[in-house]
Amino acid sequence: MYALRLPLDATLEATLAALPAGGRFCLDGLREHPEGRWTFFGAEPEEVLRVGFGEPVLEALEGLAGVGDDGLDGDPVPLSASSIPRWVGFVAYDAAWSEPRAFGLRTPPRLTRDPRWPVVWLGRYERLVAVDLTTGTAWALGPDRRACEALRERLAHPGRIAPASFGPVESEAAEVHRGRIERALEAIGHGELYQVNLARAWRAELRGEPLALWAAMRRASPVPLGAFVELDAGAVVCRTMERFLRWDRGARRLWTSPIKGTIERAGDDAGEARRLAADDKERAEHSMIVDLMRNDLSRVAEVGSVRVEAPLRVEPYAGLSHLVSTVECATRPRTTVRDVLEATFPPGSVTGTPKLAAMEHIEREEAAARGVYTGALGYVDRGGGLSLAVAIRAAIVDSRITYFAGGGLVSASDPDREIAETELKAKVFFDALEGSSSNKID
Repeated sequence: MYALRLPLDATLEATLAALPAGGRFCLDGLREHPEGRWTFFGAEPEEVLRVGFGEPVLEALEGLAGVGDDGLDGDPVPLSASSIPRWVGFVAYDAAWSEPRAFGLRTPPRLTRDPRWPVVWLGRYERLVAVDLTTGTAWALGPDRRACEALRERLAHPGRIAPASFGPVESEAAEVHRGRIERALEAIGHGELYQVNLARAWRAELRGEPLALWAAMRRASPVPLGAFVELDAGAVVCRTMERFLRWDRGARRLWTSPIKGTIERAGDDAGEARRLAADDKERAEHSMIVDLMRNDLSRVAEVGSVRVEAPLRVEPYAGLSHLVSTVECATRPRTTVRDVLEATFPPGSVTGTPKLAAMEHIEREEAAARGVYTGALGYVDRGGGLSLAVAIRAAIVDSRITYFAGGGLVSASDPDREIAETELKAKVFFDALEGSSSNKID
């Protein structure tokens, strides 16, 4: 692979807009966060892996091998060739319901899935741009110097994101969600579940490019694992801070950083962090998911290698803080991408525990299929490893915008507090629309 240093004088939004529509992606980071050093973006994938609902998912994932560490020629980059994205896109939450028996689910799907949206969409990108946010330095990456120079020429002429307009936001009524919460608490009381994550949806009409919504949400919510993925059906815009999986296949190191536990940031970060870390309900909710992720990772781990690192730390983000822990392991020899996802998907923090019972409860209770929301966004790298974020704070965009927000329920949950938490988590969406308030559809 070849690297050519780029002078990126325009904003990231203008730079991405310079690329041809169709298959554009951006995985953007946050310089201050250890997970957010790099931003990657590109367009025009060489190949697309698309799996529709009802088609085999795990079999399709078997072909996602890397090319190994093929080295980097040209200008020096503080990045190994094997860790550069190759396949970029998503595995939707609905992928598990596309092949329920393979993922261990015991009941058939109840909710209708939109046939326009695949449950797996991954584009293979051999040409892309990497930006080191610690230095602001950028490189074109491609198979040879000529490909990198062509990409540099394309980016020399920044684009413009056309303004978009949107209609009134429609939401599922709080009382409808309250009914779900109360039924979940009954199920927990009967011993059917320990925890379940239930979500509600907000919708608005969109006229214009999804890229405009991405730009607005990006301004409203700086995060280390933001994503924009464009496909024929529309686009996914995600402002997530939660690491689902990072797998260094060469080093056989796999880790996850589940988030469970939320408090609003109101100006006293230190005091709020102490209250969050000391909250019995939030700690219980978090501990259950950490234990679930330990179990999931153990399915591909060397015996005795699973451990919890930096437990119950509090991380602040735009408008709220979260409880985060990291669970890691050493994977067994000959482990594959399929093996890792079969063992861990979908993310436990956004389903519940026991995971399968929680997913079946979600399927019975929620009004609409989640689609990409609470699935995984990110990439398979050139070394055959994984970098995936949990698709939360996510908007699914086609002719309209659908935005979900949810929360984990345990026996100590209070319905009023849980409803308020969904609205707090939806604030990034409202703030983005408010930031474009001159573009409302009358």
